[in-house]
Amino acid sequence: MNLYDVAKEYGTPTFLYDGVELNKRVNYLKEKLDGCRLIYAIKANTFILRELDALIDGYEICSYGEYEICERLDLNRDKFLISGVHKDEPSIEDIISKREVKKFTVESVNQYRLLVKLTEKYDYDINVLVRLTSGNQFGISESDFYEVLESNKDNKHITIKGIEYFSGTQKHSIKKFNKEIDYILDFVNRIESDFDIHFEEIEYGPGAPVFYFEGEEFDEEEYLRELSESLKVFSGRIVSLEIGRSIAASCGTYLTSVVDLKENKNGNIAILDGGINHLVYYGQTMAMRIPHYELFPEEKRELNHYTLYGSLCTINDIIVKNIEVRKLEIGDVFAFKNVGAYSITEGIALFLSRNLPKVVICDTMGVCRLVRDVKKSSDINFPNYQ
Repeated sequence: MNLYDVAKEYGTPTFLYDGVELNKRVNYLKEKLDGCRLIYAIKANTFILRELDALIDGYEICSYGEYEICERLDLNRDKFLISGVHKDEPSIEDIISKREVKKFTVESVNQYRLLVKLTEKYDYDINVLVRLTSGNQFGISESDFYEVLESNKDNKHITIKGIEYFSGTQKHSIKKFNKEIDYILDFVNRIESDFDIHFEEIEYGPGAPVFYFEGEEFDEEEYLRELSESLKVFSGRIVSLEIGRSIAASCGTYLTSVVDLKENKNGNIAILDGGINHLVYYGQTMAMRIPHYELFPEEKRELNHYTLYGSLCTINDIIVKNIEVRKLEIGDVFAFKNVGAYSITEGIALFLSRNLPKVVICDTMGVCRLVRDVKKSSDINFPNYQ
């Protein structure tokens, strides 16, 4: 797959997702995390769900909108886990009334009561993972966890299968996840002893990191080896790892073209047809770090320094400051790498009413397909008085 050919065929700005790389990435994680189920957090990227359906073991679905996308794609309902801090009654009732999804999380006592009410109404049996908080807004406290278990003792529709725990993203400290795993194990042992039950499943979000910028170093193989070894303390249970960023990041490329060139007292300026409305890197601070990229066409020209700006009318729309590249010309294409996770939805997409970019997916055979054409944000920002 030639990135420049894709840019010429579909234009820019465009998000490109590579099915070959996605397949390779998931198989690598499966190999290194042998024995663990891979649960994909679909908030990371909904456009690659069909490509993932045969590769992963489950989907973490955190909103009714995400559920609707999965339903319209006709993904395997047995893989659905309905999660999220906000479970409104109409949405959860619609899901339960269809009697297709069997697995839910509980993140508050109120959520538990809602599931009790709806499973009784529809006489429908479900399985539940109770999410234990790490101190943020996600999950419930230890005392509330005990209350849910106590309340569920005689419930005929809800089976509590285990625990879910997630504390954040981009965690590269082996010491930190070992500390978390020790805490989960201790809590599970206490629960099982106090209630004379056995938790079948542990779902853990390791927050596996992705390194986006030049000069960053990370021994991922050692990280995954340590994680896999540490998770063996849960032997005899199903261990599910909820991962989004680490699965999706490497399959994505953002293609954007140089549309104007000028200079001022601070140096050379290149204006691109994309910007921070689309391109978002976790940890990027005022464009001071250089993301991994390629520049097309691959021609030998004298080197020069540029600051790359997007097309938004805000001084914050800086992609990279003072980058040294060969002399730029209008029409040159930058291909920014590792944007398969979050970037497409985290940018300030509606700002300035610029169009949403195209989305192209190339499958494992190298065949590319346009899965979303340009979307006019002016339609969304338009005040309709009719």
